[in-house]
Amino acid sequence: MALAVGILLATLPPPVSAGSEPPSPLATAYNTQRKLVRAADGTLFVAITANVSNTPQVRVLSSTSGGPWAELPPPSGTGNAADRAALAIDSRGLLHLVWTEVSAQDRQVFYARFSGSEWTPPIQLSMSPGYAGFPSLAVDDRNRVHVVWYGFDGTFYQVYYRRLDPGGWTSERALTNQNVDATNPAIALGPEGHVHVVWFREHTAMGYLEVAYLRLEGDTVAEIRSLSTAGVDSVDPTIAVAASGQVHVAWHAFVGSTDTIQYAERDMNWSSPQIVTPASISALHPSLAIDHLSRVYLVWEASDGRIYGQVRNGSWSAPLALGSQGVARYPSTRWSQYNNPPCGADGRI
Repeated sequence: MALAVGILLATLPPPVSAGSEPPSPLATAYNTQRKLVRAADGTLFVAITANVSNTPQVRVLSSTSGGPWAELPPPSGTGNAADRAALAIDSRGLLHLVWTEVSAQDRQVFYARFSGSEWTPPIQLSMSPGYAGFPSLAVDDRNRVHVVWYGFDGTFYQVYYRRLDPGGWTSERALTNQNVDATNPAIALGPEGHVHVVWFREHTAMGYLEVAYLRLEGDTVAEIRSLSTAGVDSVDPTIAVAASGQVHVAWHAFVGSTDTIQYAERDMNWSSPQIVTPASISALHPSLAIDHLSRVYLVWEASDGRIYGQVRNGSWSAPLALGSQGVARYPSTRWSQYNNPPCGADGRI
């Protein structure tokens, strides 16, 4: 099966968008965050970290009909260092952006909405006594915005959540409460309204890193569990949910001396983790997407400086190199949900 996939990645050279500034190798970091969205008219929008006078700044750019990328107004006017952005779009075509920015209290998570001409004033979502960052967001079919991030609770890092309802933002809430650090959450929404979150944490007894999952039904945590193989350090998860409600998760696992991508899915029950990348090449920073036929697409960064893609249609295809120039990092498949099909007539993710 041919792999038709549109992704965003930080490539050196040429830069994603840097003007006269040197490009940033972290322009599209990190894989737990979605950077690319598509409007109903086909316009693409991308959130990147740009190097602005040697200071990282969040920028959003747009491209129509394959044309050149044009920069939108900056979402923040403080001039403070800002990065780790995530982008989503709702049914009205409004852009929703979250990012991490230096503030009076360490770094914190901020949100703004773009209505076609300007950004709303940034809102600080996190109120951590220390660092808060790595936000991930999604928008449901009621145009409610769901955001997760990790922040310091005074002792450990926990995963936090807020939702933008018609009446305003819900209060900041810790979804985890363990005596270990919980970091780098990723979020996806299901057709029944459930919120699915994955992250990685330290195992409380054995000390290795593991990928964990929780499901939020309304405001109740209905399930929380480990997903990755016991004893195998596992980090940087990505998640996607099909229109059927089937949950797909992939992550970077250190198997022996090899960096691999592992995968698990849940229909009625969770499958055992499986390695989906070849042992001949190191693989990391995965990003998942699902097409209208419920085929699962996986892209990942490789140790040879290229991005590879695979498709699961019953079984996983062999990896296919996507591009061959420069050093490519942090691929990001475009944000999509069960109510926002990830591919159109051309079959592009």
